[in-house]
Formats: sequence, C-alpha cells, structure tokens
Amino acid sequence: MKIKIALVCGGPSSEHEVSLWSTTAILKNINPDRYEIFVFYIDKQLNTCFFPAQSGDGLELPQDKNLYLPFLEGIQKNLKSVAKAVLMGIHGEFVEDGRLQNIFDFFGIKYTGSGMQSSVLAMDKYSSTNFVQKVCGVKIPEAIIFNPDNIGVDLRGTIFPVVLKPNDAGSSVGVKILKTQEALETEIERLKNDSKFDYWLLQEYISDAIELSCGCLEKSNKEMVKLPPIEIIPHRADFFDYDSKYQKGGSREITPPENVSKEISDKVSNLACKIHRVLRCKTYSRSDFLVRGREIYYLETNTLPGMTATSLLPQEAKAAGISFSELIDFIIEN
Repeated sequence: MKIKIALVCGGPSSEHEVSLWSTTAILKNINPDRYEIFVFYIDKQLNTCFFPAQSGDGLELPQDKNLYLPFLEGIQKNLKSVAKAVLMGIHGEFVEDGRLQNIFDFFGIKYTGSGMQSSVLAMDKYSSTNFVQKVCGVKIPEAIIFNPDNIGVDLRGTIFPVVLKPNDAGSSVGVKILKTQEALETEIERLKNDSKFDYWLLQEYISDAIELSCGCLEKSNKEMVKLPPIEIIPHRADFFDYDSKYQKGGSREITPPENVSKEISDKVSNLACKIHRVLRCKTYSRSDFLVRGREIYYLETNTLPGMTATSLLPQEAKAAGISFSELIDFIIEN
C-alpha cells in the first residue's frame, strides 16, 4: 500500500522561490511506487491549496483562487488526511525557525525532519554557534549581534573586512562583506529603513579560508550516517551567496574536498554529526564550516537543507552512494 504524503512548499519567507525549486526537484525524483503524492502549497499571504501531483512532473500551481483556503482551515481540512507532511521542499523563516512545526504539533500532524525546539535554536545563528562552541569546542568567527534601530554597541573599532548578515535567515539572504567603516554605516542606515529582520550579526571575516558544507543523516534508531563534506568554490562572488547557490554555474562544488586533507575532511564529517546531536536535529541536517590551515570554524546549521537540482546535500549523498530518490525515501521513512 502506498503512503499518502503531502509535499509542503511555498510560505511567506524570503526563500519562497527556492522552496518551489526544491519541490520541483523532489517531484522529479520521488518514487511513485511508494507514495501517493499531494502538494500542500502555502502562498505568501498564507492561503493554501492542496492538490494531487505526479512523480516526474513539474510543479504547476493552481491559478483558481476558489481552490485556496485560509492557512489553519487548509491544515485542518487537508493535512489531517495524509500520513506525513514532507517538509523537504520548504525553507527559510516561518519553517526553519520552528513556527510551522509548532502549528503541526498542535494539530497532531506528523512531519519529516527536525522539530520546533531544534529549529528555533539552529535558526538563531548567534545563540546556536556560541552553544556549539561551548559544547563541542569548535572555533567560531567572533561576532556581535545588534538591532539596527538600537545598536547598543560601539562599531567604530570594527576591523575590516567584516561580514554583515541577518541573525535568522538562510540561503545567504542579506549577507554582505563590507570593507570600510563608511560602507558599514551606510548599510546600517539602510537597515533602519528597510529590513524585515530584527537582529543582525557583524562577524569576523576569515580570510584565505576554504568553505566546506557537510550534511549528516540520522536513522530512526538514532544511528548516524556520515556524509563526505563538499568543498565550495564560488565563481561570481567572494563567498557562497544566494546567486552562487541557486544559479547554474554559480559555483564549483567538489565532494570529497580536494583542497583539505582527509584528516580534516573526516573531522568535519564527525563534527557535522556531533552538532546535529547537540542541536537535537532529526533525520537530516547540514552544517557549514570554514577551514584555514588546520583550523576549522563552524558557521551555522541548516535543519531543512535545500533539495534543488544543485543543492549540496543531494550531491554529498550521491558521493556516499545514495541516489536522490533513495535520499527522499530515507527522509520520509526515518
């Protein structure tokens, strides 16, 4: 008997479009013999639409607004009918910060991936990185957290270049590398008038570093499946920004890494699994690192990694002998 599932996608976050790309990739790779597939689409205004989907097809959203229901009504009427809500294809604020999981918990809806508590902690970059540093002993870039409307700290002694990024966003949304005090002051003034994020990080820029990302998988019996790290070399930016992540040819991605030793590579794989446990993630996650010499710096953990055709976790799984279709099965069934 097929398992009735709903691929949840869309939402009001800054990663709405990324979510649709991920869901399209999942539909092209999911095993139709195992699942009866539906899509639960959430638009940017929190209206929902529930409709059947076919494996191998693209994602076509219904245009008839009469098919859409308000958010809570849509959950009660439609998601109650499925065995599991699959969250692989939804990203960003609203879900990676645990809000959606909290609502699903309230309605008793089973879902894939991490729960509310780990999502809240991982999305808060300042809190989670400091927590991981304390528990795991890993290095992190020095950082301060501030609200643009009430900074509360003196930024005049900042050492440049410096990384400016939202404390609680994903996909490198809003991230900039600033090289002068003037550029920093200009950005802060802009944020006072045009920012959807309350808190921002001003973070030490680690120069001459190799950027690695590493996922891990967790079986339902708590056994961990280690994946090889992936080395990221952006072609069009100083770092792995939004365009580098999602535009074809935006970066060169190598797994296993070429420019770090096997010893460092293994340490990163072990760290990714350890951090997954420390943050109480579930089933799968992906953590980002910088390596300079023999030093490993931890940047953040993503509890709902991207699942597009160019995303990192599927590439790492493939290098470990796990196809995209098998990865989807693993996440749903564990």
